Amino acid sequence: MEQATQQKEQEEPLPPRGQSPSQRWAEVLLIVLVFFTLAGDPPPHLNESHYLCRLKHYWNPDWCQGDLFLDSADTQLAFIWAFGWVTRWLSLTATAWVGRLLVWTLLAWAWQRLSWRLVPRPLAAVLSAALFVTLTNLAHLAGEWVVGGVEAKCFAYVFVLLALRELIDHNWNRLWLLLGVASAFHPIVGGWTALVCAGIWCIDDRRRVAIASMLPGLLGGGLLALLGVVPALRLTWNESPQIVAEANRIYVFDRLSHHLALWHLPAEEIAARLQRHGALLLILATLGWASRRYFPPTTRSPQLANSSRDPDLPSPIPGIYFAGLRRIEVFAWGAVLVAVIGTAIELILWNHPLIAARLLKYYWFRLTDFAAPMAVALFAVALITMGIDRRRPWSIVALSAALLFAGWHTAGVSFARYSNPVPPADGKMRDYAAWAEVCQWIAENTPENARFLTPYGAQSFKWRTGRPEVATRKDIPQDARGMVEWYQRLRDIAPEETDDTTEPAQSLDYFDTEHLRRIAEEYGADYIVTRGRKPLALTVVYPQHVDFANDEYVVYRVDRQPDDRE
Repeated sequence: MEQATQQKEQEEPLPPRGQSPSQRWAEVLLIVLVFFTLAGDPPPHLNESHYLCRLKHYWNPDWCQGDLFLDSADTQLAFIWAFGWVTRWLSLTATAWVGRLLVWTLLAWAWQRLSWRLVPRPLAAVLSAALFVTLTNLAHLAGEWVVGGVEAKCFAYVFVLLALRELIDHNWNRLWLLLGVASAFHPIVGGWTALVCAGIWCIDDRRRVAIASMLPGLLGGGLLALLGVVPALRLTWNESPQIVAEANRIYVFDRLSHHLALWHLPAEEIAARLQRHGALLLILATLGWASRRYFPPTTRSPQLANSSRDPDLPSPIPGIYFAGLRRIEVFAWGAVLVAVIGTAIELILWNHPLIAARLLKYYWFRLTDFAAPMAVALFAVALITMGIDRRRPWSIVALSAALLFAGWHTAGVSFARYSNPVPPADGKMRDYAAWAEVCQWIAENTPENARFLTPYGAQSFKWRTGRPEVATRKDIPQDARGMVEWYQRLRDIAPEETDDTTEPAQSLDYFDTEHLRRIAEEYGADYIVTRGRKPLALTVVYPQHVDFANDEYVVYRVDRQPDDRE
């Protein structure tokens, strides 16, 4: 009995102490600084123009009323109610910065808690956070990211990190509650994490923690998750199987294949993604092997084992918690297994796209993009720390390499932003200054309810003008019927769509006046914005004279009878 108790103490060390609140928050602020350096682009970020406009429209339905995307069903109600109300008092740009700083701080706090539990050394959390974000950016499989613009999944990952801290300490009730909150913010992020954690319980903790003892957490977490799951399920309620099947096909293979159907991408892109993510998984396997091969199974120092458990008395900093790190490693390999199953589904159902789309829409590749970089970052810092503690010569080399790797990426991102400070959402616009200028003119000189036919690659039009659009490639509705209508609108606008995406903003310039007039009348567009390469037989309202500073874009008014508009 005494031997079993000692073994359990070795497996479950005391929660680490030895860090004051001021030291803890200093590390959190340093991590926020890392996040800001890597993701502090001018708003809007790639998805901010997509999601924050939805928040503003929800809390002010008159804003951009008549936009197909904004008028479609909302799903992320937890995010909308927790944060969307900010748009009632702040501009979208200010909302983006407030949201970024809030979610970056929460992510930094959650990361620091997890890192300190595993590697309780000053500044270890800062280095591991920098490695994590760098590896996420460089070695992703399906384009997932955690630190960037503000959106619902970022808040979900805060609770995932908190839940993983409970996972390493076998606190299953807290884990299920936290994953319930994560699922409320984002059912995919929280759901896949919960599934992998359930697998870990079945393999490792089923005999230690009875399912009956987890019922409070399972019930509470399940109820919380319904806040995110039910709105998602409502997207296909009362729709015919044909519409749902077509919406799934559009979503998976036409709009988001780069996230959902990787094997349908060009061969060069598939090879590049597999090489980068495969190298990351090889590093993870190597680090896991090294930790088991070269470091003993004891997880805390002998001094801690003999120290008082009285929290009011000082305690030495515990050793590296390798048992906890190995649970993180198992979680990462569980996420990889999910991705492998997704790959099998896509390949096996290659000739049955409707069935494949029904399954692939659940983002099978997302979790590995988060879990593998996280595990590598934490393992690498743990091994470096242990090597420094034992005065191993290689540890200094490894530390220098980690600092150079993260620093090189951070410096590269910072230099690119300094050289070209264009918001990511406007990265595809050939002349950003001209685009911002024409949007400002539209916001100041057109009716608030005017609807626009806009360049195909534009992402920030609603953000900058507050005016509804007929349809854009980026803004796909989430409900089944809305997806089908969105797809039909894009096909009507560009029936001869080409695969050339180098200048996507030019798409309207491929068509003549009659075609664009017909589309405008069919979908109630009052104005058309083009690059002006092919003059249209319509009334030009911008620019209004030949010497106007911006000759990149032309705005046409579509003269119609008032009752023509839908």
